Amino acid sequence: MHDEPIIRTGTFSDIEAIHAIEQSVFKEDPWSMEMISQEIAEDPSRITWIMELDELMIGYCMVRFGLGEVHLINMAVVTSFHRLGLGKRMLDHFLDQIPAKSSVFLEVKRGNFPAINLYLGEGFEDIAIHEAYYRDRSDAIVMCMIKE
Repeated sequence: MHDEPIIRTGTFSDIEAIHAIEQSVFKEDPWSMEMISQEIAEDPSRITWIMELDELMIGYCMVRFGLGEVHLINMAVVTSFHRLGLGKRMLDHFLDQIPAKSSVFLEVKRGNFPAINLYLGEGFEDIAIHEAYYRDRSDAIVMCMIKE
């Protein structure tokens, strides 16, 4: 029997597990260990949250803070845990941690319909398209919401 997932702040010891999830979820364009290390760096403008189930990392969410705005940089849940509401749980945790009236931005691959629907369901709106944004030349939808 599984316990409920927990969400905690990420540390340098999580880099390899995050990288493994990156490689399995984003097969064509995973982040490098260096990119992940930069997000985990001790920097008050950045935070990574880790979702664990029975001490196994099953997801993460990387965020950067600016003046009055927050940027969701990267988020993933292990494929075998998709469609269980864990992405929504991670997103809700992230949104609960940020100040009211913050503008929240993210980019999502134009064809990633599960993620797009998750963000739309949380109140994000499409505001722009970045053409050929990703390494595979696919477009990114820029989305934004104002946290109430």
